[in-house]
Amino acid sequence: MRNLATASVPAAPRDYRAALVGILGAVALVLAILGIHAQLNGASFWSALLAPNRADLHQVLVRDSLLPRIAMTLLCGAALALAGTLAQQVLRNPLAEPMTLGIFPGAYLALTIAELWAPSWLMGGRTLVALAGGTLAMLLVFGLAWRQRMSSLAVILSGMIVNLYCGAISLAISMSNFDLLRGLMIWGGGALDQSGWHESTQLLWGVLACVVATVLLRRPLGVFEAGDSTVQSLGISLQRTRFAALLIAVVLTACVVSTVGVIGFVGLAAPTLARLAGARRLHQRLIWAPCLGAALLWATDEIVQAVSATELFSAHLVPTGTVTSLLGVPLLMLLLPRLRSQPDLHASAIAHGPAARLARRLPWAVAGLAVVLTLSFAVSRGIGGWHVAHAAQIDALLFWRLPHTVAAMSAGVLLALAGTLIQRVTANPMASPDLLGVSSGGALGIVVVLLAGLQPTPGLLFAGCLIGAMTTLALLLWLGGRASFAPERLLLIGVGISALFQAIVSAMLASGDPRAGLLMNFVVGSTYYVEPVAAYAAGSIALAALVLGPLMARWLETLGLGAAMAGSLGVPVVRARLSILLLAALLTATATLLVGPLSFVGLIAPHIARYSGARRPAVQMFVAAIFGALLMGFADWLGRQLWFPQEMPAGLVATLIGGPYLLVLTLRKSVAST
Repeated sequence: MRNLATASVPAAPRDYRAALVGILGAVALVLAILGIHAQLNGASFWSALLAPNRADLHQVLVRDSLLPRIAMTLLCGAALALAGTLAQQVLRNPLAEPMTLGIFPGAYLALTIAELWAPSWLMGGRTLVALAGGTLAMLLVFGLAWRQRMSSLAVILSGMIVNLYCGAISLAISMSNFDLLRGLMIWGGGALDQSGWHESTQLLWGVLACVVATVLLRRPLGVFEAGDSTVQSLGISLQRTRFAALLIAVVLTACVVSTVGVIGFVGLAAPTLARLAGARRLHQRLIWAPCLGAALLWATDEIVQAVSATELFSAHLVPTGTVTSLLGVPLLMLLLPRLRSQPDLHASAIAHGPAARLARRLPWAVAGLAVVLTLSFAVSRGIGGWHVAHAAQIDALLFWRLPHTVAAMSAGVLLALAGTLIQRVTANPMASPDLLGVSSGGALGIVVVLLAGLQPTPGLLFAGCLIGAMTTLALLLWLGGRASFAPERLLLIGVGISALFQAIVSAMLASGDPRAGLLMNFVVGSTYYVEPVAAYAAGSIALAALVLGPLMARWLETLGLGAAMAGSLGVPVVRARLSILLLAALLTATATLLVGPLSFVGLIAPHIARYSGARRPAVQMFVAAIFGALLMGFADWLGRQLWFPQEMPAGLVATLIGGPYLLVLTLRKSVAST
């Protein structure tokens, strides 16, 4: 009986909180001791700490650089973990944190704008500017997710979209002011280097103020786990408490980003690890999550410093914030199964335009394409202002302008066709090579080729880009299969891959690596460096795709009925999906080499074709190709004129044009399909 009674009692959940913090802290402490010992070069640590010899550079560096860096790392890790814990609690969203809510990129963009065009704003303190930018970005995220009743996936998806778009704007600003913003780019990667105790002391006071505010809110915050109705029945103001908690999270993030830059995903990892380690109640997470955040960031920073000291990386700067992003994106993907609520983003929620509308709009689209060609060849901006070229001048410059125009328009056609294929085969109207991360996966393949030290020949770059795009598609299919191919999960995985690519690019640009300049040409999507042979090859691939794509129209239309129905109608489902996705990967890889990984044309062109009345897959592909060529051709011409004599790359201009459309599309109220 005693054994039976003992067996019926459930075992107490294991508690790993102290062990996890202890292991991370021990790793960080050992590495810190080794680094300080190497820096002191035989001098006494206590004398360097209490009474340093100012003539000894080693002692000065330990007291005024290494030790303040450790203090700054602990404060930043704890602050971001606390911000993530508060956001996750009031939004009841396990993926909420300053990066996924768009706070970090909004704050960084605000500081970038202030640094260039409004330096007087910084007189009142960088924290206030960062606070304003982060708050506006978070309000935009909530506005985008409001239509979907603030569901978990809607909030995170909106946050990642705002993240990508703010990153694109920051990249556009950096392109035109690279020399002025080089230091800001290094800082923006999460640089924890210190030159004294002043900044860490200021951050300490800001964190302490937020901790006091959190303690005052701890009781109403604890009730949030019971649900909104319970909170309101107890007389607690739901909206005020949520606003106060999110304000504390934004202030903590602003304090960090204004001091050391962007350190992503610590606010995601620390609360999650604390919960998994045994901190299941809020008051436990409010204590253990900051401890874990501090230990995690400290260990990461010490590892980064140890790696940076090796011969391979000694010539390059590796920002700690970028490394945390590289670790955080895989963690975000692993946590996707914990999301329960889903926004309504299915294909049935997006209406087609009337079929009769196509006959009216198609001539206008063709006329617009003719106008873009005229602008590209005949209208330009020079030293004396705007200029319209005559026939002889057009003929003289045709050898230079024709390849650029062919490359840009071919990229538009390729992205439009790839976007149509992916949207049809995934039954996801928000899918595109850009948002699903296929373009970013291809660009990662280019990065691997460059980092491997291989000769960057066009063939090798194309092979790396194609392998990267296909690998990303395979990853999407594998992870999507685990989530029953839910369109929202595929989209969020893709956005995470895009964020991972942005982190790698930021690390290379800030590191001083001489290959970063070559990488920049592929990232921003400039047609300026495209060789005529490559441009005409891309045009040939685009023409071939216009022939091959419609041949798959029956598969696309039948797959839209579901895999079971398609199989019963004689469609080889697996082979059809694989063939369609392989073609989409080939088109995406070619376009990525021409205009970079982000342009949103792959999303916009299929939607414009759909709203114009192109219902059938084959018709939609042709119409989307026309609009894709029009949009990318116009972006290429506009990029050459905006900041003459400098050039704004076509891919970046298309991103800036397409971003507002993406935001409006996300804000649209779902309507029934006709």
